[in-house]
This record gives sequence, structure tokens and C-alpha cells, in this order.
Amino acid sequence: MTADAPIPLKHVTLLQLEAMLLSSIAMPLEMLEALRARLRLRTSTRRQANFVTEVGQYSVTGEQPQPLGGLVLEGQRSVLDIADTDVIIIPALWRQPEKYLTNAKPLLDWLITRFQQGATIVAIGSGVWLPAKAGLLNGLPATTHWHSLAAFTAMFPKVKWQHDHLLTQAGRIFCAASINSGADLIIHLIGLNYGRDLALQVEQQFSPEVRNPFEKRVFQADLAMQHADEAIALAQSWLHQNMNEVLSLPLLASLADLSVRQFSRRFVMVTGETPVRYQQRLRCMAARDWLQNSNLGLADIASQLGFSDASHFGRVFQRWAGVTPGVYRNQVRRKIFAVSPSSEIT
Repeated sequence: MTADAPIPLKHVTLLQLEAMLLSSIAMPLEMLEALRARLRLRTSTRRQANFVTEVGQYSVTGEQPQPLGGLVLEGQRSVLDIADTDVIIIPALWRQPEKYLTNAKPLLDWLITRFQQGATIVAIGSGVWLPAKAGLLNGLPATTHWHSLAAFTAMFPKVKWQHDHLLTQAGRIFCAASINSGADLIIHLIGLNYGRDLALQVEQQFSPEVRNPFEKRVFQADLAMQHADEAIALAQSWLHQNMNEVLSLPLLASLADLSVRQFSRRFVMVTGETPVRYQQRLRCMAARDWLQNSNLGLADIASQLGFSDASHFGRVFQRWAGVTPGVYRNQVRRKIFAVSPSSEIT
């Protein structure tokens, strides 16, 4: 799958485990419920609000797992009884996961089976222990909470631990080093499936401060080039390095040593996008950062990125983000605090 391919969210399973940090599944659960409420506000999206969020519990003793702090989500069935799910959210665990999951083979087997069936795994903090222990991260990048990083590096040497990244993606396995990074990950998944406009609305509700977007912070395996087609990868590399240049299909085709017709078909087959749309997406991702972090005018940003004019830039960005560049800038740069004009320091 490509790095920005939609991930089904019809059924989301949140694990409740012994000694977990309840906030690491409570926050995603509340964010998804906020998404549901916003979907119900629109007639056109009301049916999409019918996705299921389910908390599945597991403990090695078979008793009710006790999260850190004593708060418990009651009335949940065993996660082993959940046979079909799209996304599995694994919570952070307090200190040493192996202490509470010494006899977790049934849970590991369940996780492997669900992943083989196509489920996406989202592991938060030390919860990354589970997919690592299951062998699902062998040879792949991953991250975890700083307190666990040294121990996990020694415990799972086949995993490519990313010490400098709070987020990683390797196909359908996402890792977040902290609960806050896990929240960023949920926003990213919402954006992939329901559009950036809705994702921004949910983000503003829970995290109104300006934050770097998921794509800027994540370590992705091969950065959207997760395929074996070397010819297309060469063309992608050129587009990444020259996103502001006029797109020339003959040039890209020559880099791939293909005819223009062969190249166009193969590019779509491998990436899921036409070369034009691929370049536009790269430009919009760069524009988003400038809108957030610079005072450049829209015309200047359009010129820097190779758009014909500000109007063209606006149309392309709105199609990609769901909002105009001006609206996006206002959303991400809105002040959290305002000083009253009448306030004086005495």
C-alpha cells in the first residue's frame, strides 16, 4: 500500500490490557466519536457514521484487566472473540509489557491472524511490544516510548528501531512513541478516509495548537515508494526533487526507459495516481507547510511551487485539502490565547 492510501475504518478494535494507560485508547475513542458526530451533521456523510468502535479486553488470568489508575471500561467482550476488524489500536503499557503479557500467546496469535486478514495495526508507546513480539515488525521501522527504547532494541534486534522519530509507518503497521503522537496518528487516519477538512475539525476540537502534520514527522518505510518497480521509483524520485518544475511525461518516460503510454499506465498501476495528480499532491504537502510556518502570500507560494497562478493553486489545494489555502492557514495559525486590548500591566 502507498503511504497515503485509505485505510478502512468500518470496525475499530481498541485493546484493554492489564496495566495499560487508559488515556492511550480513551483519546482515540473520543476522537472517533467526535468524527462520528460531525459525519452525522451532513446528509451526504450521515451513513458513513455507522462505523463500529469496540473495546476488546484481554488478560492472561482471564479476569477483568486493570488499567493503571484503576479506571475500567466495563461490559467489553474478550478481544479473542472479535473475528473481523479493520483497525487494531494497541495501548501503551506501564513500564514493562512482558511483565503483564508473559503468557500472551493467544493474543499474539489473534493479532497475527487479524493482520494477515488485512487489519491495520496502530501501536502506541510500549504497546509496540505486541507486534514486535509477534514478529510482525521484523525488518521494518518502528518506534516506542523513550523509556522502553533501549530495552526493546536489545529484545527485538530484527526491528529497525527509529530513535529519532515519534511516528513510523511500515505498510499497515503504525507506531507512535507517545499518547500525543498516537492522537496525531488518529487524525492522519481520519484524513485518509474522510478528507482533510473533517480531520482538521476533529484536530481543532482536541488539539487546537499548531502542530507539525503527520507526514512531516513520520518515518515511512521507503516514503511512499513501497513497491518493487525501479523504473517508476526513478520517476517518483525526480518528481520529489523537482516538484516545482513543469511536468514532462516524455522526460519521465525516458527516465523509466518506457514509452509515454507505457509509463502513464504503469505509473497509475503502481502509485494509484496519475503523474499530474502525484505532483500536485507533493506541491500541496509543501504548500501546507508554508501556509503554516511562513508569511508568504498565496501568489508567492503558488510561484515557488510551480503553479501557473494563485487561482490555480487555490483550486488544486482545495481539491486536495477540502478547504482553501486561506481557510487552512487561518485554521492552523489561529491563536490559542488573546490579550484583551484593555488589559494593562501595573
